[in-house]
Amino acid sequence: MKSRLFRFLVGLTIGCVGAGDGWSEETSAQADAALQAEIARITERMAEKRQHASPTAELFAPEFEELDTLLKLHPEKSNEMASLVMVKAYIHIEVLHDEETGRKLLLELKAGYPGTETAVMADRVLDYLTPEGKLKFATQVAEQAARAKEREEKIARLVGKPAPALHFAWSSRTGLKTLDDLKGRVVVLDFFATWCGPCIGSFPRVREEVAHFWDSPVTFLGVTSLQGKVHHVESKPIDCSRDPEREMGLMPVFMKKHGITWDVAFSEEKVFNPDYAVGGIPFVAILAPDGTVRHAGLNPNDPNADLVARVEAILREFNLPMPTAKD
Repeated sequence: MKSRLFRFLVGLTIGCVGAGDGWSEETSAQADAALQAEIARITERMAEKRQHASPTAELFAPEFEELDTLLKLHPEKSNEMASLVMVKAYIHIEVLHDEETGRKLLLELKAGYPGTETAVMADRVLDYLTPEGKLKFATQVAEQAARAKEREEKIARLVGKPAPALHFAWSSRTGLKTLDDLKGRVVVLDFFATWCGPCIGSFPRVREEVAHFWDSPVTFLGVTSLQGKVHHVESKPIDCSRDPEREMGLMPVFMKKHGITWDVAFSEEKVFNPDYAVGGIPFVAILAPDGTVRHAGLNPNDPNADLVARVEAILREFNLPMPTAKD
């Protein structure tokens, strides 16, 4: 349980350190890049060592020393530096099973970096490490597992059944009002939102798949719903909470900026659509030309999803034109 607890609480922190996201804009670009590269190098080695059959404090001593050196070289009380202390606490609690040292580091983090997001996270971790906190977390894990199982069962029940109705308030495809307008074609529904980083990260792969089926009766349709803000168009989210027409009107700008070559629609149903068991995005469902669901719960970022093979199998089944082979 402890392993899942700490991954849940600090996974994003470690990912941020390794990838260099979220760093202060005041830092010069050159120094920032050098620091990120150094931290990435250290954390990558730590990630490798945590797979060791019998990890010890001595095994991680060189990396701990390097992190301490970075903390001395960068005495600023920033969230970024606090994250390095969190990494050390993570290794002690998660890998070395040294909860006492881990607690000590978390208390030092709280005292040394007050007001940072990581200090707030440290407070949460300390709470979770109490007997009451562990029981609470175990309950949450069990509830999440139950919800996940329920979603999987619902997805399984969807397959082979008529696709749940979708009604579109706006679409980049002229005349598209409901899913029925697409019957006779294979439809790839890609549920997404402008704030969703993994959704945006999937766009290059989806773009390749769209190009692959350019001459086949296949429609890729990005499905979203009103969110009140439009992200990743300007440096800050654009507030559209009182102007849904503006939010929909900004979608072509978002599409152009991110190279979306397929149609997008705003559904009247929420993007986290319970009828499709959408518990997280991106979420892909594939519909056959007869309007039935053939696949659901796919992630376009997952190579094993193999959307191309799944769509081609449906085209063959319905004796529809296959994509032209590339030279």
